Amino acid sequence: MPVTKLPFHADHIGSLIRPEAVATAQDKASKGEITQDELKQAQDVAISDIVKKQLDNNVRAISNGEFDRKYYFSGFFEKLEGMREIENVPWDLARLSAPPIAALKKAGKNYPMAVVCEGKIKYNQSPYLENWRQLKSTVSADKVGALKFTMPPPCYFHLRLAPGKCYSKDAYSNDADFFADLADAYRKEFKTLYDDGLRNIQIDDPTLAYFCSDDMLAGLKSDGDDPDKLF
Repeated sequence: MPVTKLPFHADHIGSLIRPEAVATAQDKASKGEITQDELKQAQDVAISDIVKKQLDNNVRAISNGEFDRKYYFSGFFEKLEGMREIENVPWDLARLSAPPIAALKKAGKNYPMAVVCEGKIKYNQSPYLENWRQLKSTVSADKVGALKFTMPPPCYFHLRLAPGKCYSKDAYSNDADFFADLADAYRKEFKTLYDDGLRNIQIDDPTLAYFCSDDMLAGLKSDGDDPDKLF
């Protein structure tokens, strides 16, 4: 078999630690104290800085640290037609057996954001193209191939929301049809980003570790789901 040479020896998943300036700007934007344009300016400065640090230290693959997102899973689902964002998610909407949801509830914290499907999913425009182009603008043309961009997994909210809450019955009658349309949106986004030069997409938090949790497996069975089939 031919040996494939990887472009880097090791990698990390997803977010880098957000600088205080980005966290502060995001908090102010959420409170309406600064505009979205002002938030973006703070994010762009932080992304340029973190890209330079990665280049200076020969880090591969180079990412934007997800500094351009309120949450690491933000920015894709809520920009598809048929989807609606919900902030401060009610507990009756959540799958309480999912490990991160259980941890939030135990810690007395809110489940900050979820996206539910209320109509047929349609990909009308790229959710992430401008984010990718901003990252691409921080490096010279010969370094674009060393960049990576992250996306949340298709099953992200399906596994975090209670049974029957991820999509309305008016939109889809079963998981297979829901995921077929969602997968089509992912394929179109991959193609859009690829055509614009991206060669490394990483799925941030594929959620497969959920199936190592006894509480999650018991919860799925209690909900009437077959964990093996869902996996």
